[in-house]
Amino acid sequence: MLRKLLHSFPALCVVLLVAALTGFSQERPSVFQSWNEVQLIVPLARITDGEGKSVDKVTAIFLGVARFGRDDVTDARAGIELHFRANKYLTFVTGALYRRDEVVENTRQYETRLDVGATFSANWKQVSFRDRNFYEYRVRSGRNDISVYRNRLQVSFPLKHKDKVLFSPFLSEEVFYDLSSNSYNSNELFLGITRRLNSRTELDIAYIRNHTSPANVNGISLNLKIMLR
Repeated sequence: MLRKLLHSFPALCVVLLVAALTGFSQERPSVFQSWNEVQLIVPLARITDGEGKSVDKVTAIFLGVARFGRDDVTDARAGIELHFRANKYLTFVTGALYRRDEVVENTRQYETRLDVGATFSANWKQVSFRDRNFYEYRVRSGRNDISVYRNRLQVSFPLKHKDKVLFSPFLSEEVFYDLSSNSYNSNELFLGITRRLNSRTELDIAYIRNHTSPANVNGISLNLKIMLR
């Protein structure tokens, strides 16, 4: 069954990519962007789980984001998240993020995002599933505040050689539902790999497809995760 899943994973990726590239292309123009993120992960409390392993109970994650387009930063963000591990299947998350963007040239916008939600995790053999659910309240300068429901589903699995993980391909998609207008306002597709650089550092490299207003986005995403102990 796992072998069948691994064989079907590339086909699923191709189908989603074709849908992303062709299904939305006629609705809005498309632009290319580079999305870059750094996460500093700080464990605040550790416990021993039922299997005798030491795991992080409470974790703080400091975020810095810079997205480039038109040879300049079009979207800059900084924030913090707190993760509270209930068990190996469930983690509660809360956070705050400040955002400044210039998605429309010469029009700057500012907002603060307040998040609360949970992430559900499960493993089937070597395949990992993560389903993140957020309620997000956006305090927007000069515009009406809005409430957004966000759901991101990610599937990943490791590719090994001689029992050593080379990298882990992943596919994820996140939808944004505007609760204020009862409509979907954005959709983000990521197709990439996770590579562990050392015991404390991981790098995600992905193709991204963002379906949103005023223009759809194709681009490259880099996400560097650094564990501080």
